[in-house]
Amino acid sequence: MKRFGNSSFAIFFRKFPQLLLAGAIFSAFFSAFTALSFLAANLSGFYNIIIIGLGIIPSALFLPGLVMVSRKYGVEKQFVPVLKTFFASVRENFKPFILHGFVIYFIIACSTFAIMYYGVGALVSSVYSMVLIIYVLFTMVLMVALFYLPLMSVTYSLRLRDLYKNSILLVFGTILRNIGALAYTIFIGGVAFLCFLYTDGVFRYITLALVVLLCPLLICYGTTAIISKGMQENVGPFVGVQPVKKEAVTDDDIIAASELRSNDDYIFVNGKMVKNPNKEEAK
Repeated sequence: MKRFGNSSFAIFFRKFPQLLLAGAIFSAFFSAFTALSFLAANLSGFYNIIIIGLGIIPSALFLPGLVMVSRKYGVEKQFVPVLKTFFASVRENFKPFILHGFVIYFIIACSTFAIMYYGVGALVSSVYSMVLIIYVLFTMVLMVALFYLPLMSVTYSLRLRDLYKNSILLVFGTILRNIGALAYTIFIGGVAFLCFLYTDGVFRYITLALVVLLCPLLICYGTTAIISKGMQENVGPFVGVQPVKKEAVTDDDIIAASELRSNDDYIFVNGKMVKNPNKEEAK
């Protein structure tokens, strides 16, 4: 019972007001930038995800705050001051998240546009159906990588190329947890969409406000709790938590890693993230 009371699930409800504050801050910025994107779409006459999704780029600058608060509460079980932690993380991670914002926008906008395009084509051609299935699977891989990218960026001191490379590698490193995180996100998104679809009038606006307020928090907190253990096992423990049990790195793994020509800090070998022995020798 005590273990359940200290679980990420129980903490979410016990500390919901504090977590809601972090979610509300992010949602406020996201709403403001998305409103500007809709204004740009209205002025330009192009109502599509390419224009409307532009708000993702500046909104990503505030994602480190939500990720850090979710990590502190849900994984480290440290109930830090929300405002201070949120904006300190935003300030410390401002530069890398400029690039991350463009990458997240590119993946979401292009994936949405392509799935809609091939989805319409699939109604009249089996060729489009095959392409649609392939693209959906590819999009799922990229979405799981996006679960890791912000969390790794605020947690570890890695170069940008290592962040992106390791985010992709971790997609295939902890398959079951990644499937769980993806299924959880699809479930939250599906429920939000259905609630919005089957409401009308003033209730639709209330539903929209609740979706914008709660969805970023629910997705960020939930995916962080799900994938954090696998990420610690492969990359390293978070500050403030007990190290998780990690599969031992054997001599064969080190030899295999040393034979690979790479300047990355970590190399994926035999299903494990191994610290690059070549870089250690160079030091």
